[in-house]
Amino acid sequence: MKNNGFNATVEIEELSECRYLFIAVPTPTDYQGNQILDYIINASCVLAKTLEKSKRGHIVILKSTILPGTTEKVVIPIFKKLRNSNRIGIIYSPEFLTEIHSTWIDDDRYSITPENEHRLVMGEGDNKKWGDEILDELYSDITVPVIRTDYKTAEMIKYASNNALAARISYWNEIFLVCKELGIDSNIVAQAVALDPRIGKYGTVHGKAFGGKCLPKDLTAFIRFAEEYRNVPLHRAVKKVNDEMKEKYGVRE
Repeated sequence: MKNNGFNATVEIEELSECRYLFIAVPTPTDYQGNQILDYIINASCVLAKTLEKSKRGHIVILKSTILPGTTEKVVIPIFKKLRNSNRIGIIYSPEFLTEIHSTWIDDDRYSITPENEHRLVMGEGDNKKWGDEILDELYSDITVPVIRTDYKTAEMIKYASNNALAARISYWNEIFLVCKELGIDSNIVAQAVALDPRIGKYGTVHGKAFGGKCLPKDLTAFIRFAEEYRNVPLHRAVKKVNDEMKEKYGVRE
């Protein structure tokens, strides 16, 4: 199926004809908060098998949210087993498109458009030619800042971004809970505070827990991951407030 120069296919074998290949699959968590990598491992294995006999070069661009170290420890070894691995570049470039619902905020700056990703992050290895090519060919017309860094830093940027948004929502929900005890209209408080450009409107539409496909699982996975190295009481508090809001007031998807 072709449309505007793009070709959509369900034939895996045809991927070997592509120069750029994106992996964008779910990374859910289990009941203990551990990130489940089955989807990204399976996608990588299928793609690697498809490319193993290819005589041309390919650039694999990972878009999924994965914990720091995953690209190097899990994904790259799958492709390194190939005889033509030197012709396959791996880039970690997370997406920052928001799934925010209109009931969370009425600000066009948070609408789902590529311009509102605000930055392009590319985690790359020692060989920078893959990243150079992506910027020259694939993202030649991009106008947002470009951050080129190592794999782990790029992976951490994605989590730091999502968890900062989660913290904003839990902060305003905690203000909401205190205001209820005092008989204060928290909406008036939020609207007034949001006028400060240093603070802004994100999260000021409050009163329910955050839900969706990203923030809850990413916050939980990061806590589980980070506490192997140190305590993260602030992240725990964000989750605790959200759990309380979910139980008492429901979830805003």
